[in-house]
Amino acid sequence: MVQLELFERPGLSAGELASVVAEVRNLYWYIRNTRRGIHDGRRRQVYRRIVATKKRLLVAGVSKREMLDFLACCRSKECCSKGCLGCLQRSPERQYNLT
Repeated sequence: MVQLELFERPGLSAGELASVVAEVRNLYWYIRNTRRGIHDGRRRQVYRRIVATKKRLLVAGVSKREMLDFLACCRSKECCSKGCLGCLQRSPERQYNLT
């Protein structure tokens, strides 16, 4: 079964991908370090920005598995060293696949 593409996917360069990954990491840092109950409105705004960025990465061709590994890494306080999307120590079989 072949999926029909209705629109062309806009690709991301390596620099754009690095900036998007850094932005998502920064947003999750903000969420981890704000107090619940006091800054709930601001936290919701940040979560909405993460959703929009996640959609942008998925449309650009990042696989769903890579996205889930990356978000799990961002949610933790330190990287799980799985070689996720934004880690410096990426394994060779998980190189950027942006076509």
